[in-house]
Amino acid sequence: MVEIKKRAISPEQKAFRRQQILDSTAEMFAARSYDGVNLADLAKAVGITKPALYRYFRSKEALFLALFEREVGRLLAAFRNAPKPDHIGPAIAGLFVRFPLYCRLSAILHTVLERDLTYAEALAFKLNVKSGLQELGGIVAGWLGPDFEGNLEDLLMQAQQALIGVWHMTHPLGAMKEVLENEPELEGLCHDFEATLEAHLVSLFRR
Repeated sequence: MVEIKKRAISPEQKAFRRQQILDSTAEMFAARSYDGVNLADLAKAVGITKPALYRYFRSKEALFLALFEREVGRLLAAFRNAPKPDHIGPAIAGLFVRFPLYCRLSAILHTVLERDLTYAEALAFKLNVKSGLQELGGIVAGWLGPDFEGNLEDLLMQAQQALIGVWHMTHPLGAMKEVLENEPELEGLCHDFEATLEAHLVSLFRR
């Protein structure tokens, strides 16, 4: 581990500091809403000033996008290491569920995190998304085998869309969460995230 007593100077120290910031962001986001993650609190948790934090990430959105990209990398690694499954839909759903931070960030990606980006930032991010989607497509193509016919990239985008929609439907907030948990007559409106996502992906991949 690289110890940084003062300002990070070397590339190694800067990379380590960046990971510290991302780790602290993930930890704070696990306990708070996106709006509740305060950059001043975050800088204090890392042991730096708020202006120093801005040297690594120019905005809160840029910070969370970097966290999302890190989670994408971890998700892809899990797909690479997963054995070829007998059933594609449940396998993909199960891998998604193993990364709740990825799921939660996906749920606010288009409505929150992609706001207020520069053209260059938006382009770089989407190119990274495209690259990850292509890699994932290669992995899933190997699972499906040579007889598969269809647009795999489109199917994977639909899987991501299902994840986002199901996350919102199965994670109500505030008074709505209390109502659904406490009113027996509304039991049919409460759904489990993993089971619901799996049902969608089984229907999508049909195998």
